[in-house]
Amino acid sequence: MKNENLSGIRVILLSGEEFQRSERLSEILDAAVDKATRDFNLDVFTPETFKLESVSELIVTFPMMAERRVIVIRDFDSIHPETRKKASEVIKNTPETTLVVIEGEKAALSPKPPAKYFKAETFKIIYENRLPSWIQGRFVKRGKNASPDAVALLMNNVGIILRELDSEIEKVVVASPDKDSITKEDVSKVVGEFRHDTIWNLCNAVGLGNFDSAIGILTNLMDSEKNRETFYVSTLATHILKIAEYNSRRRKGVSHDEALKVATSSPFLWNLNKMGAQTRNFGESEVRRVLTLLTDSESMLKKYSVDKRLMAEILIPLVTRGQVKAGKG
Repeated sequence: MKNENLSGIRVILLSGEEFQRSERLSEILDAAVDKATRDFNLDVFTPETFKLESVSELIVTFPMMAERRVIVIRDFDSIHPETRKKASEVIKNTPETTLVVIEGEKAALSPKPPAKYFKAETFKIIYENRLPSWIQGRFVKRGKNASPDAVALLMNNVGIILRELDSEIEKVVVASPDKDSITKEDVSKVVGEFRHDTIWNLCNAVGLGNFDSAIGILTNLMDSEKNRETFYVSTLATHILKIAEYNSRRRKGVSHDEALKVATSSPFLWNLNKMGAQTRNFGESEVRRVLTLLTDSESMLKKYSVDKRLMAEILIPLVTRGQVKAGKG
C-alpha cells in the first residue's frame, strides 16, 4: 500500500480474518508512518491499554516532524460496548493531521466518520477451495512459483491457518534461494514427514479407521482451538460425503481420474492420504451409518447445552469402529 492511497483518509476500519488484517495493518503503517519518527507519531492501544481520554487527546495532537500521526486501536470489538460508542463519537471527528486505524475480527464504528474520510476493509476466511491460489500467491509475492503438488503438500501437512502456512512458505523459500519453481521435494525438505494436527488429517484418520491417530489429532485440535467441535463434526461429514460421491460416480462408470476430483484436489493427495483405502472403507451402508451419527451429533452440538468436547471424543470410536476391517486388502 502506497501513501498516496491513503490521501484524504482519516479513519480506516479493518475487520475479518486475523492474518490478512494484521498484514494490511503493517502495510498501512509502512505507508503512513516514517520509521524515523514512529516513536513520536505512532500510538497503539489494545483493550487492556485503551483509555478514551488518552485517545481523545492524541487525535487532536499535532504530529512531530511529519504530516500526521497514526493511532491504532487493536481488537476494538473486545472493548466494552459503551466505551466503543463513545470512542466512535470521538473518532468520527478525526482531523486531517491524524490517521486512526481500527482493527478487530468484528470491529465496527457507530456512528461512522464521513464517507469521504473513511475506508473499511473486511477480510474473508480463506476456505479450502481458495487455499491453493492463496498459497501460490504467497510464493509469487516472494518471487517464486510452486507446483500443484508442492501446494497440496503444504496444505496437507500444515493445515488451514494462514499465519502458519505463510511461515512455512517463508522457510521453503529461504531454503531454496536459487530455484524459481518450488517442487514437492523442496517442500518436503522443510515440512518433512511431520504432519501438523489439522482438520484434514483428522478426516483422513477417520477415513482410514485409525482410532488412535484420530483421537490424538482431535484432542490436540481441541486443546489449541476452543469451541470448534461443531466445525470438526461438520467437516468430517463433508469428507464422508465426498467419499460417497466418488464411489457413486465410479458405480456409474465414471473413470477414476475424473471421479477423484470430487474427493481431493490432486492425484498426489489421493495417494498421499490413501484415499483408495478410505473409499473402500465406506460402502453405502457405512456411509449412511456414519453420516447419521455425524449429522445427529452436529444438531445436538448446535441446539443443546452439552459437553461439546466429551461428545466429540465419544464420537470418534463410533465413526471409526467398522472401518479397519473393511479397509484391509
